[in-house]
Amino acid sequence: MNLPFVMGVIGLIVSAVFAFNAWRELKRNVEGHSRNAAMIHVAMVSMFVPFCIYVVIAYAP
Repeated sequence: MNLPFVMGVIGLIVSAVFAFNAWRELKRNVEGHSRNAAMIHVAMVSMFVPFCIYVVIAYAP
């Protein structure tokens, strides 16, 4: 396996962790900094995941 492929997979794993934590925080439905951060994390994950998928496909062994 080459480095870009591995980094794409690691990026997907990190994105899944961020998405899970953001979803858990949004489910609590408590106003404040944590909720705002969770909404920003969801937006960042939605932009980062397609790039990671592209890298994984482009550099697949």
